[in-house]
Amino acid sequence: MARALVQRSLGFFAIALAGVFAVALCVVSGGAIAQSQTGGTTAQPSAEVGRTIDVGRTGWAVKRPVIAAACPDGCPWGELGQFVQESMKDLGYDAILCLNCNRAEGPRIVGKHAFPPALQASDLRVGTDVRVNAPIDFGITESSFLASAYRGTGAYAADGPYKNLRLIARIEDPYALLIAVKADSGITDLAQIVQRKLPVKILSSGEAATTALNYYGLTRQAVTSWGGQMGAAMGSNGDTAFDVIISDLATPALNPESAYWTTLSQKFDLRFLDIPEPLLAQLAKLDGAELITVRWGFLRGVDHPIKTIGKSGEAVFARDDTPDQAAYDIARAIDDHRLALRWFIRPYSYDSRTVARNFDVPLHPGAARYYREKSYLR
Repeated sequence: MARALVQRSLGFFAIALAGVFAVALCVVSGGAIAQSQTGGTTAQPSAEVGRTIDVGRTGWAVKRPVIAAACPDGCPWGELGQFVQESMKDLGYDAILCLNCNRAEGPRIVGKHAFPPALQASDLRVGTDVRVNAPIDFGITESSFLASAYRGTGAYAADGPYKNLRLIARIEDPYALLIAVKADSGITDLAQIVQRKLPVKILSSGEAATTALNYYGLTRQAVTSWGGQMGAAMGSNGDTAFDVIISDLATPALNPESAYWTTLSQKFDLRFLDIPEPLLAQLAKLDGAELITVRWGFLRGVDHPIKTIGKSGEAVFARDDTPDQAAYDIARAIDDHRLALRWFIRPYSYDSRTVARNFDVPLHPGAARYYREKSYLR
């Protein structure tokens, strides 16, 4: 059974993630997009990659808001988008999903009330071949992405801050930083790579991983000078050559962003390394990070408790001009259907103590009214 699972995972990710670094292709080539007099949208004819569809009249006034989400097959924002869409039906909403409002684009598009970007080749590889031709009303993104957009930092430094963004609900979604090496590499500490100038191939992803690599002096320049290589962990599969893997998206879940941990740990014998206390102290200062312990059996090869840092949080968010009743209804719909979160790919959960907090991003007044009524806010 485990072997079949790995084979299915390898097949999926070889197809689904091969295009992550592909060249972006435009859906609309020079075609202007405009909103029609009736509230629907139109686009000038042009050559397309995938399809752009007109979804008719959208917006809060007709209870047909458009949600910034992501790919339909396991991406966290995609499946959470489906969860929110289905949850809102009970309150009379016919929400529409934008499945290519992904990566860092969601907060930006929502903040500008903009139309979705052109489809890219990487969207097609993960099953997104339709672009909706409508402005985006609210969305789902990673918790720290929302905070960065609100502050105008990181990916949003050039065009932010987006001070009109407001939190509606935070959904818990835990993941951790792990460091692993091939068991037969002889490496027991990443410092050995620097000391011996070993020509290793390192796969990494995430801010915490970069922090850890810098702590050891494992910069791209240094590693390549010894004949080694640096590559991306996300998108790697069982045929990828590597010696070290370090990523802050570790989880047993098989979503595209994390599945390489399960795939590689099943195919190869890995040694999971402990993290020194001085590095843990640095990592704990990162936004949203907390000191945790990864338990035995978290992944194949994790044979002892590992002290590390973890993060958790996906944010459902909107603009400050979202009607109070709409924000109230979204908060209520998510709460009413929270038990459904148990059945998705990742281990999502709803915590009434954290649902109304996301760094310094203000809570929408409509959502705040709902949480006060439920005594989630004091």
